[in-house]
Amino acid sequence: MRTVANDGKIYYLRRKVERPMIEGSATRRLPIGIQSFEEIRTDGYVYVDKTDLVWEMANGKKSNFFSRPRRFGKSLLLSTLQCYFEGRKELFQGLKIMDLEKEWISRPVFRFDFSGAMTAKELEGKIDFILREYEKEWEIEDRPTNPGDRMLYLIKTARTRSGQKAAVLVDEYDFPLQHTLFDESEHSSIANVYTSFFPALKTADELLKCVFITGITKFTHQSLFSILNNLTVQSLSPKYATVCGMTHNEIVENFSPELQSMAKVNGWSMEETLSRLKEEYDGYFFSTGQDEGIYNPFSVINALDSGKIASYWAFSGASELLSKMLMESFQAGNELDGVEIGAGRFELQDVSLDNIPLFLYQTGYLTIKGYDDGIYTLGFPNREVKSTLYEILLPSLVGKDASKVDSSIKKIKGALRQSDIEEVMLNLRQLIAETPYASKGYKPLEERFQFIVVQTFYMCGCKVDEHRKVAGGEIDVVVHYGNLILVMELKVGGEKAVDKGCAQAHDKGYLDAYCATGKDVYLVAVSFTLAKGKSGISGYKIERIS
Repeated sequence: MRTVANDGKIYYLRRKVERPMIEGSATRRLPIGIQSFEEIRTDGYVYVDKTDLVWEMANGKKSNFFSRPRRFGKSLLLSTLQCYFEGRKELFQGLKIMDLEKEWISRPVFRFDFSGAMTAKELEGKIDFILREYEKEWEIEDRPTNPGDRMLYLIKTARTRSGQKAAVLVDEYDFPLQHTLFDESEHSSIANVYTSFFPALKTADELLKCVFITGITKFTHQSLFSILNNLTVQSLSPKYATVCGMTHNEIVENFSPELQSMAKVNGWSMEETLSRLKEEYDGYFFSTGQDEGIYNPFSVINALDSGKIASYWAFSGASELLSKMLMESFQAGNELDGVEIGAGRFELQDVSLDNIPLFLYQTGYLTIKGYDDGIYTLGFPNREVKSTLYEILLPSLVGKDASKVDSSIKKIKGALRQSDIEEVMLNLRQLIAETPYASKGYKPLEERFQFIVVQTFYMCGCKVDEHRKVAGGEIDVVVHYGNLILVMELKVGGEKAVDKGCAQAHDKGYLDAYCATGKDVYLVAVSFTLAKGKSGISGYKIERIS
């Protein structure tokens, strides 16, 4: 609502929240898919308090860009910033920010969300609609026609009438650019729309308290960053590494009832419950100065709500583009887990098919594993991501429908539960039968077979070690599943290759380290044929060792 003060200025006042806080509810509400800070606070959802970091962001650099993968809480972060800038103190009672903020000034806030805009025309329409809504709110009738000029006039009007500097928040700025990445004409048209809109934020710098822009990918040389060269990129800052996502301590401190329930439902101890959550969803590092890993918040909340460990985040964002990128990378012989990329390319280069690891990092499928002398090392953050990428890639590698692959995985997993290694191998042989022949220049077929074997067992929930070094040499693959250990030697050839694999394992003492574990240990020697049109498992031999 608006009111006219004694000084003749018109002020915008937001009505107080009428719904009471819900505390001590019989059933706790987890914020699955809730991106509104107001809704979380007024409807009694569990909230992991990040408001101290929000306050730091709001009162630090004036113009900021912050990237994180989808569903990591960027929209909730902007919603929290919005409520803070609007001075909505009642929503923050009991949170960390109350020890930091003393004034609680109510400022004009202009928030834009560009998600869903697939073309330049749709983006123009979205900008026009949002501007029209704000122009109605501020009773602006005689407005300019150019989007940038309209934005500048809106900011000036708000500054004059409210007496306060405004905040501009932009969510999913990169959505239109991402979805036209390989359509040069449309991509360029979208960049032109931004060229007519974003300069207003730089021109109005003195009238603004804060500009905060989020996205998944950072298009360094396109649109935004060529215009707003005063933006501070906070994405790699160790100070804000944990502002989106959850730490181990935050999960323990905020979700004790759900953790206890999950443990009880699955028959796990609390230690095992936390260990499974960590293996599945932890491991994100967004800064070289980050002390601890970040858990995927979307997956953690869904797992705690359902009581089940599953791939909630990774597979939900899978796309045809992702599948093509993964296959292209594999066929070219590029490794993803442990890939190295120079700091210049990592921090400054735009995403493209020429830099697939950078795309996978920015979209959350790879994370920072290390940094040394200007070189970043990237790798899979956790089991959820790794198994999902394998699940996307495997059908293409074996040349079968995803449904047939899923059926084989189910059968192999069932056989592992029964310790029926013969059945495991029969189904593995069927899965790999008639694997498409690799074109010249692509990864050798024998490497493709080993990759398929490793992926298959990993997707069955196994712990898999590749190229396991022991005193006598290097084991190709070691599979761990419950009380089972499969020591696998993989060779190219026929029956003689199988015998050679068995002899090598015994002669070099590959099995010695596992016989003392008290588990059921099997030696599995496998041979593959590379004959075009007949590629697959040509033979295998299973020996029970202990």
